[in-house]
Amino acid sequence: MMAKFVHLQVKSHFSISSGLPRTNQIVDKALESDMDSVALTDKNSFFGLVKFYNYAVSKSIKPVCGVDFDIKISENLYSNIVLLAKNKSGLESLFKLSTQAFTESTKGKICLSEKNIIENSDNLICIMPTACDHLKFLAGKDDDSELQKKIENYSLNFKDNFFIGASSFDKRGYSHTTNTVCDQAFKKGIPVVGLNNVLFLSQEDHLAHQAKVAINNSTLLKDEINNSNVSSEQFFKTFEEMKSMHSEDILSNTNEVAKSCNVFLEEGEYYLPSYEIEDKKSLEEYLEDISKSKLEDFLKINPKLDKDLYRDRLEKELKIIIDKGYPGYFLIVMDIVSWAKEQEIPVGPGRGSGAGSLVAYVLSITALDPLVHGLLFERFLNPERMSLPDFDIDFCIEGRDKVIEYVQKKYGENSVAQIGTTGTMAARGVIRDVTRILGKPYGFGDMMANMIPLTPGIKLGEVMNATEDPKASTENQSPELQELRKTNEEAAEVLDLSLKLEGCARSIGKHAAGVVIAPNDIHEFTPLHFDAETNSMATQLDMYDVEDIGLVKFDFLGLRTLTVINNAVKSIEKINPNFRLKEIPYDDPKVYKLLSLGKTKGLFQLESRGMIEDVLKKMKPENFADIIAAVALFRPGPLESGMANDYINRKNGRESIIYQHPSLKKITNETYGVFVYQEQVMEAAQVLASYSLGDADNLRRAMGKKKADVMEAEKSIFVEGCKNNNISKKKSEEIFDNIEKFAGYGFNKSHSAAYALIAYQTGYLKTHYPSHFIASVLSSEQDKTDKLEPHVKDCELMKVEILAPSINTSFSSFVVNEKNQIEYGLGALKGVGRKFTDEICEERKNGPFKSMMDFASRVDLRKGGIRSLKSMAKAGTFDSLCGRDEAVSSIQSYLEASDQKFKSKESGVVDMFDSPQDIKTSGFKLEKFSESEKLKMELESFGFYYSKHPISLLRKTLSSRLTPIKKLMTSNNEKFIPVLINSKRIVKKGSSIFIFLEVSDETGVIDVSVPIELYDMKKALFKENSVVMLKGSIITDDYRKGNLDDAGIKIRASDILPIDIARSLVTSKIKINVPRSELKQFGNGKFQEIKSLNDPDGMEVVLNLLDEELNISSEIKVDTFKISLEDSTFEKIDEIFGEDNYTLI
Repeated sequence: MMAKFVHLQVKSHFSISSGLPRTNQIVDKALESDMDSVALTDKNSFFGLVKFYNYAVSKSIKPVCGVDFDIKISENLYSNIVLLAKNKSGLESLFKLSTQAFTESTKGKICLSEKNIIENSDNLICIMPTACDHLKFLAGKDDDSELQKKIENYSLNFKDNFFIGASSFDKRGYSHTTNTVCDQAFKKGIPVVGLNNVLFLSQEDHLAHQAKVAINNSTLLKDEINNSNVSSEQFFKTFEEMKSMHSEDILSNTNEVAKSCNVFLEEGEYYLPSYEIEDKKSLEEYLEDISKSKLEDFLKINPKLDKDLYRDRLEKELKIIIDKGYPGYFLIVMDIVSWAKEQEIPVGPGRGSGAGSLVAYVLSITALDPLVHGLLFERFLNPERMSLPDFDIDFCIEGRDKVIEYVQKKYGENSVAQIGTTGTMAARGVIRDVTRILGKPYGFGDMMANMIPLTPGIKLGEVMNATEDPKASTENQSPELQELRKTNEEAAEVLDLSLKLEGCARSIGKHAAGVVIAPNDIHEFTPLHFDAETNSMATQLDMYDVEDIGLVKFDFLGLRTLTVINNAVKSIEKINPNFRLKEIPYDDPKVYKLLSLGKTKGLFQLESRGMIEDVLKKMKPENFADIIAAVALFRPGPLESGMANDYINRKNGRESIIYQHPSLKKITNETYGVFVYQEQVMEAAQVLASYSLGDADNLRRAMGKKKADVMEAEKSIFVEGCKNNNISKKKSEEIFDNIEKFAGYGFNKSHSAAYALIAYQTGYLKTHYPSHFIASVLSSEQDKTDKLEPHVKDCELMKVEILAPSINTSFSSFVVNEKNQIEYGLGALKGVGRKFTDEICEERKNGPFKSMMDFASRVDLRKGGIRSLKSMAKAGTFDSLCGRDEAVSSIQSYLEASDQKFKSKESGVVDMFDSPQDIKTSGFKLEKFSESEKLKMELESFGFYYSKHPISLLRKTLSSRLTPIKKLMTSNNEKFIPVLINSKRIVKKGSSIFIFLEVSDETGVIDVSVPIELYDMKKALFKENSVVMLKGSIITDDYRKGNLDDAGIKIRASDILPIDIARSLVTSKIKINVPRSELKQFGNGKFQEIKSLNDPDGMEVVLNLLDEELNISSEIKVDTFKISLEDSTFEKIDEIFGEDNYTLI
């Protein structure tokens, strides 16, 4: 039976600025309301189209595909129109119009002109809503001629496909506009359909919808709740509810419209761009010929390899590729990678499962021999399953955009686009958003947000309780938040609204790597949107949707490490022209020693603290296979399950190696009987239970998903297969259970091996060319000054000398000089731009700068500005031209002098200023800065303390009884330790919060655990780069306890104090050394100066009288004289008694 009414104007949450329901909820509501079809008409876009279409088809609901376009009428007047696609051609027209709306948007308003609409009327149904602003404007005029003209214009162009959409949100009846427009339509024979411009599913959702509007408009909910643009009647009404406002014939007309809309999105078809071949061969023939030719070339270079093994593997792969119809895909990827290499753009060795293909290897798409490393092709392309190939290709980050430009030129700019993304409201973010729109304090929302565990992708329903989410895991629940919801009405208000909004679309963007190449115009498949952040176009469909409609995704990733390696190699080639990265040995013991010692700062995948302490130092890698395993094992699953420890202990002989069946020895021998890789699961199923590798890949996928019913079925198949190979049921079940246990944590070996290759290369460069490698790493991070300090400190560990910035030797980036020293990059200083430093370096080619005046006369300092010049002066960049005090004091004057010189030059008065002596400074006051002040200047400029550790300057002003970090030992007694806070980590596990610090002094680095109560009480003191006094006990560091070579310790803090307050707590007296020969001098000339230091509330003073001739000393306590422990006091003591002539006790 045909439905009596169909909703033709419905918005989902993908409309961003309006619309609340998910696309599946819209379909479910239509089904519940006895409707056999429903339209999705999101604002100007199609972000939810494919999800809506697929779900509707799965529920036997006819999907009607359309858009609600905003139209610009005049500068201050906008309207809207609903367009529905009658067929695939109509949908393509809508795609183009949607793209046009984004590309031609003005002042942030996405819209079209009426001309755009009229010119694209073919295969479209046009519905003009009576609720649109332009009709309200025209209907309000006494003269209805303009209204008639507008309706006639649309009717003339859309003919029988033009409808008036009667909207009514008032139970008293149609508005004046609706009555007037409908009367005109009836007179002209234009059919009218009933609309409700659905924005939410039930009337109760009006509040939540307006909350979403407030979030997107950055307004308050109270300002939006009574907004006249949205009515509480705009919910998904049933036929009966619509009938109370519209006549039945107007409602039944909606069915006629739905019947006219027949869009079919093809399934199971994939569309590749054409790859042009010069001769008359087919793609299949060409791929076979080039692959076999390149394999034979490879075998000639490597005569010891088993030729038949390689040829058979290639034949097998080619058959699968050709049977699946993917020769063009491989050839396109080969073309792109080949072009990049020809342009000297570094390309990664492979990423993901693609490294398991021998065809990819001989075509130089990947750089790992899959047979040498035991990589499986079926993990990449399963012959038993309809799966798309998916090469993820890493390019040097500086060359990635050039690769995309090449693809656009080669395959047509109208056929290539980057893939778009939709950002949604996540658990923590939505709480903060809702708190803001409700007008509550930010801290209130932040407090609640911080109660949510940091589990990636966690849902608010999981956090609250099983009632909100029956599948919720108890480990993700937050009892604190649940209790707060029960006891605090304001919190409950925020959380209840947040639960309704979580998951709604919040923003649109662009995928970091995904690119699609269509065989024809991209608009045959997807509309585009404009990504303001990158100033480029991207698909409106996300990565899953573009694959659903048949486009093949290419992932072009920018990998910073490839840039680091490339720049390091270029630097090395200057001193060693014969160096070739491709020729380095992969069995260098020095490299493995570096890894075992944990000296991996800057190494790809191997530099994190956890990797160093939990894996490398314990494992002590000895070969390339160990690095592959390290990359695979350093993940939460293997670490927490004990899998990583099993590997490490077995490798180092601390546990025996056990194989559950002799056939498993060959499969897991390299991993000491532990199933580390997904490929091992596949091979085990093949060898033990006679699975094909395709079926084995399906088993591997099933084990990863851990669905009980699927696993039970797979277990039966596995046991039966083992039975045929004379393995008992009991043993086969044991083996299956063991494989299943580890399969959930198993990693893709192809990916691990490819990344291990890059990791080893970085390790080799750091081992043999540390200065060149570290300089390249520093240059790659120089825009983020907070990332530089660890690498600068690493120079000392690697015995590499790094020089302070100098105006006459430094360049924009970090470089290695002829003495193998690293010159600090000027562009790495805060506030210093690369363009300015490049100009300095260019001018320096004419000779070094001889003075500040010479510098000011030769370089236009206006281009740098005072901020960058001050930063350079504070960092000591001009120390070779003048003292630091003079540079900092005078830099403003030299900027003014340079301004005078170059202004005159621009005005043509050049001859007056032929030499630096001819320009004048306005004079300056020379300020003298103390060592501590200079150190603070360095912190401002470098972003960290560069030349000295701040504790080294403070040490003499602190009690000599304080133990430096290097000499700390475990103790039951609490100690005071003066430290610099290097970094702070806040870790949340469930409802528990842990605070960890890394602190240092001039002797070493140590970790600190901080009770949350102490952190909350003294949060202001826990700032990075601040100098404080910690009080705490010294305990064994359990994190390092498993490392046999490191009996690590850490501090468990009980208090934190500012240094100036802590001084008096840890000091009982100050001892001043006075030579007997100078006593008379002190008594006569300096008595008043000494007297001025007296402070009745100060510290006890002891004079240590020294007789250098007799080599004796005597201490005298001064009862009537005390000194306060302030920075200014120590400076006066230095002046009176000489530097370093006092000790705090």
